[in-house]
Amino acid sequence: MSSIRKRMTNKEKALNAKMKREMQEKGIIPPDKPKLNRKKYVEEAMEEWNGKDKDFYVWDIYLYEAISLMLGKVDKNLRVTQEAVGVAKCLKLALRIKEFSDKLKAEGRKEYTLKEKFEFIKDIVDA
Repeated sequence: MSSIRKRMTNKEKALNAKMKREMQEKGIIPPDKPKLNRKKYVEEAMEEWNGKDKDFYVWDIYLYEAISLMLGKVDKNLRVTQEAVGVAKCLKLALRIKEFSDKLKAEGRKEYTLKEKFEFIKDIVDA
């Protein structure tokens, strides 16, 4: 027996699609989720975060909890999700930016170029 899977024919694909639609109409399986507009989602999140109550000083607690929840996010195969990796990158970036700031302070500098800062964090951004 061959381990190579044969491609489905267009007829088979159409039959599968029809069966899926019928099962969704009957409520056996859930409807398809709409695709996420990532750009719009990020813009909305930034707008909400920037518009939050500025006099409320415990936002850090909620932010830490959200970060913890996202870092533990796994898919159905228990693999780490892209979202969790993104949050981990943010944490690593924050630590590296602090390291850059400490390096400047140790050198007695207050000015730097954006290129210099980017070179310092580039490996994390590109990871």
